[in-house]
Amino acid sequence: MSLIEWDDSFSVGSARMDADHQRLVALLNRLYDAWHGGEGIDELGWLFDELIAYAETHFLAEEMALEARNYPRLDKQREDHIRLKASVIDFRQRHLSGEAPAVLTEAMTVFLKSWLLEHILGEDMLYKAFIDNA
Repeated sequence: MSLIEWDDSFSVGSARMDADHQRLVALLNRLYDAWHGGEGIDELGWLFDELIAYAETHFLAEEMALEARNYPRLDKQREDHIRLKASVIDFRQRHLSGEAPAVLTEAMTVFLKSWLLEHILGEDMLYKAFIDNA
């Protein structure tokens, strides 16, 4: 069972950004499935790391594309990205310190689902007119 089912209403009008968002959703779904499947701390840790690394790659690409188009809300995008990265790193650090994996992973997946959907459907949709299928 997936935490988030991707559909076309999430499209921001850019094949690259949509593919990145789909990958982020897939990673979040894998983390959720691993948690529900009773995966061990090592697998959950690897998925945290993968999610952090891919989010950094996506954020950089998204910010560069928006900067090239003089997007007026770029600073807001950057602030959101910084906050999300800090939150995920905090979850990862708590995971490494041995905090109860089930409770921690549930809290993180709920947070990330909410953040990702709100960010894509809210803030990212605002750049749709600026990006023109980049």
